[in-house]
Amino acid sequence: MYRLAVTGDVIMNTRVSVCREPEVVAALDVLRGADVTHARLEIPLHDFGAADVFPAAEGALSWMRGPTAIADELRALGVDLVSTASNHALDYSYGGLRSTIEALDARGLSHAGTGADLATARAPAFADTAAGRVALVSATSSFPSFARAGAARTDAVGRPGVNPLRYLDVVGPATAERLCAVMGELGLWIVRDGDEFVVHPPGLHNSIRRFRVVAGQEISSTVCDPDDLTGNLESLRHAASVADFVLAHLHVQAWDGADGRMSSTPAFAREYAHAAVEAGAALVLVQGSHAPMRGIEMYQGVPVLYDPGPLFRLGRREPQPHDFYTRWGNDPRVRSFDAGLLDAFGARDTTISGKTVLSPLEGNDHRPGFVLPVCEVDSATHRVRAIDLHPMTWSRASRASTGFPAVASGSSGRAVLDRMAELSEPHGTKITVDGGIGRMEL
Repeated sequence: MYRLAVTGDVIMNTRVSVCREPEVVAALDVLRGADVTHARLEIPLHDFGAADVFPAAEGALSWMRGPTAIADELRALGVDLVSTASNHALDYSYGGLRSTIEALDARGLSHAGTGADLATARAPAFADTAAGRVALVSATSSFPSFARAGAARTDAVGRPGVNPLRYLDVVGPATAERLCAVMGELGLWIVRDGDEFVVHPPGLHNSIRRFRVVAGQEISSTVCDPDDLTGNLESLRHAASVADFVLAHLHVQAWDGADGRMSSTPAFAREYAHAAVEAGAALVLVQGSHAPMRGIEMYQGVPVLYDPGPLFRLGRREPQPHDFYTRWGNDPRVRSFDAGLLDAFGARDTTISGKTVLSPLEGNDHRPGFVLPVCEVDSATHRVRAIDLHPMTWSRASRASTGFPAVASGSSGRAVLDRMAELSEPHGTKITVDGGIGRMEL
């Protein structure tokens, strides 16, 4: 038997290896105690040094990064495999992406999910460990359009970026008519092709939202893009043919539109998870919701973690491009080139708290915490036999440790496990609690 630990988002820009807070050290020891450890890196790593490292035109709530030394921190935590596909992977353009890859390569950290072209981004990463060969395929369904990796041809080079898993919205005929009417009134370009139609701004034909019209479809849903699904499944089958254990990762920030809650997994992510198992994955990790957690499903005897929650949250605010200042607030003092970082983040936080989120119903809410899953894997069959769910929260003990994972105990830990049990119950998954740790027996 060997133990495999998997994490949600690592959003870290300060050193954790020097921290001596007992709850944080206990959390890190869970990672270090595993025989194989996967880390889900949400941010690019760079040191602002290269001429081609600059903020991209599109960002999320902020442009995130960490210094390249964070790769040393991952190595100190015992990390063997790193997934890099996410919506933040190209926050600092192609230079930031290249810096991340170079930093991980320099520390001998195997990684998957981004690359110099689509084939490289989609290829499995491998870690040869004492427990056996573990493979990782990493993809994301959330990304700005320019960040999608492109395939190389015999007569044209590929494009650096993330391994994508795009999805289509599935609607009924009446909904399709309403959508086309409204989007037509907005001056968007709408093209119908059989039972599908695409929408994009005029003149920008590579910026697409794609819909499939299905007769009798009463509730809107989603399905995987067939080409992206096929490509990812090919990578998983390749990985399964040469590795003992295959981990399929998908970064998802979408939710189930029919349910309307951020804690609900969209249909296309479930489709991918099931297909990944059928292609040979021994564990599926779907994450990125910031709900912060979603439930756990067993599919054909393989666990699917629909979101354990983020491991590290950004503790130190980084310099931001001018786009960040103009996005959050109309106060001329904030939009000025002389405005300070605290002014901009203050304007952002005030703007967010002063708005009403119409969808999803829950918005971003990181209560009550998250879990750190550690899988017990049979050494002979390389099948997961049990999962320990360690309840965690984020440290606020000091400014230096803010956002670091910390073991949640007592009522705080029980609240985390109760929430995960509640989210997993619709999947028929049972979680027992013993000694403050959740456990699933497969």
